[in-house]
Amino acid sequence: MVSSNRFLVIVRAGDRSLHPEWLRGTGAMHWDLAVSYFGDDPNRFRTESETRIDDKGTKWQGLHALMTRTDFWRRYDYVWLPDDDLSTDKQTINAFFSNVAELRLSLAQPALSWRSYFSHPVTIRHPSFRARWTNFVEIMAPCFERSFLETCLPTFAETLSGWGLDWLWRHRLGPDTRRSAVIDAIEVTHTRAVGSGPSYARLAESGITARDEGKALLLKHGFKLAGPPKVVAAIDERGTVLDASAPDDAAALHALLTRDWAAFIAQRQHLSTPQLVWQTQVKRYGNPKT
Repeated sequence: MVSSNRFLVIVRAGDRSLHPEWLRGTGAMHWDLAVSYFGDDPNRFRTESETRIDDKGTKWQGLHALMTRTDFWRRYDYVWLPDDDLSTDKQTINAFFSNVAELRLSLAQPALSWRSYFSHPVTIRHPSFRARWTNFVEIMAPCFERSFLETCLPTFAETLSGWGLDWLWRHRLGPDTRRSAVIDAIEVTHTRAVGSGPSYARLAESGITARDEGKALLLKHGFKLAGPPKVVAAIDERGTVLDASAPDDAAALHALLTRDWAAFIAQRQHLSTPQLVWQTQVKRYGNPKT
């Protein structure tokens, strides 16, 4: 793969992968696409716009195998590792990479649309903001700055489900609270129920749960959770930076987060097909925290 693009997407793709729609839209594509395929069809996903590489296994094991066997990804400034059930398009991905690079983030993800299946409220799009610096970026769609990806790559082989990796990566960034963020200016839609992927089937065969695996991973690395994910600072729609450690900013930040969350809850209650996952998480976490 020879390209002048600074950005790379690697998707672990099964036969139902939505990544072909990511190539749709007008204008240039400012990123390259590598398809790490774990299916069995010899002809699927072979086009001029995608490079298919075959690896069996779960998402993180397959990515670890690919990225330790080859080094093509080291030519890029940023690498995005999304799940294959995200709905988006070419220009949205272009804009996502542009925002991540402009903010000089080490770890980031696009926000999830209000119709998405989700696990963590902090990942849901908050329209009052361009971006929120957070202490958490989910394994569903992490984007890494290359040097930080090199640091995190060994952890990919330590888990089947991936649970716990998102907390571990953010911990590895250290005390700098403005190196990881959820980009609210960009949204994608998670189209399938959480916990329905092949990783969970593999775990079930081994007789352990994803939650147990996540706890064991964090314990191994000496990291203990200290509450749900939180927003540490944000850029609002006007470009104003609000820092949760400053009392006046914290009040304004909390007000905007609360307003957006109330609007989100109101809309979700009117969905024609309610998604039980979000109801569980709302009861567990309430509003996204500051």
